[in-house]
Amino acid sequence: MTFGDRLQTCRDAPVTDRDALPANTHRTRLATILVALVAANIHPVAAHHSTMFFDINAEVVHENVTVVDFVVANPHGVLIYVVTDDGGNEVRWQAELPSGNFTRRGGISASMLSPGDRLPTVVCWPGIPGLVRANTSRLKSMEFPNGDVATFTPVSAELTKGSE
Repeated sequence: MTFGDRLQTCRDAPVTDRDALPANTHRTRLATILVALVAANIHPVAAHHSTMFFDINAEVVHENVTVVDFVVANPHGVLIYVVTDDGGNEVRWQAELPSGNFTRRGGISASMLSPGDRLPTVVCWPGIPGLVRANTSRLKSMEFPNGDVATFTPVSAELTKGSE
């Protein structure tokens, strides 16, 4: 039998009427597909909002930092700043924020900081060497010159007024 003959045999084979299948077979297939789709979508979200790239048991505290850039955007905002190390050298740091949506809902907007602004304190979870670039961190909190404090988690942000 040639390939063409086999192909013709497949074409001539009777088509199974899917409506002839028991109703529970359709429900089982549908349930399996839905479970697979849900499972496929949950894992990336959990991994994306994970802190696995940052050491949440350690803190890096920088004082008197100078803002280079502050972006509130999706998928993540970023605070880029320079701080003077013990040797008098300016070191550039990048701190990841939660999504722009979470940050704005927490009362924090991009217009709150401009390049050249000075922040009294920035607290971060440091990046784990080998998993992130040097001087990359996840922002935990920052204090504004007026005493307001912004605090962050991977999925939230909150602005506390200095007078509260």
